[in-house]
Amino acid sequence: MKVMINKYVHHLENVCSDYCMSDSDVYNILISKDDSDFPLSFEIVKDKVLKDVPSNILKNIFTLVELKSIFSDTNIKKIKNAETRKFIDSLN
Repeated sequence: MKVMINKYVHHLENVCSDYCMSDSDVYNILISKDDSDFPLSFEIVKDKVLKDVPSNILKNIFTLVELKSIFSDTNIKKIKNAETRKFIDSLN
């Protein structure tokens, strides 16, 4: 599946670089929720993105519909960063 990637996706580059995953790999996992070809699961990638990428940057990378789809099942009680918690809460 070929997905159009925008100019802000480079912010995802370092999220999973320890696992040889590029910014487009991270983007595609989050959009498709298909992690079968990658060393990390969708859930782990999602958690790493929330931890490492500020919410204002995520808003530039993904549409509101995509953000809701990606983060809809996120347990906000597990998120330590208050800004990130507020961001996730605003999606519901």
